[in-house]
Amino acid sequence: MSQQYRRSMNVEAVEVENEWMILHADQYTVTKLNEVGGLCWELLKEERSVQALAEEMGRQYDVAAQETEQDIESFLEELLKLGLVEHAN
Repeated sequence: MSQQYRRSMNVEAVEVENEWMILHADQYTVTKLNEVGGLCWELLKEERSVQALAEEMGRQYDVAAQETEQDIESFLEELLKLGLVEHAN
């Protein structure tokens, strides 16, 4: 089974003009996401794998899922480092 990701606890998000501000209450940090990062964030309302995220992003932006998997994986690793997402399994 592939690794699943989900949003961390104590994290709030606000969308302003196609950009997202992710507020981490425990760390007192704010992280800004662009529209694509915001869509990925929205999809993480539910636990998802890199492959599931890539498939949905591919549908939204009309690109092959395989083309987006590496970028999504890198993005999720960065969010993990920032404490904004966590492994679900």
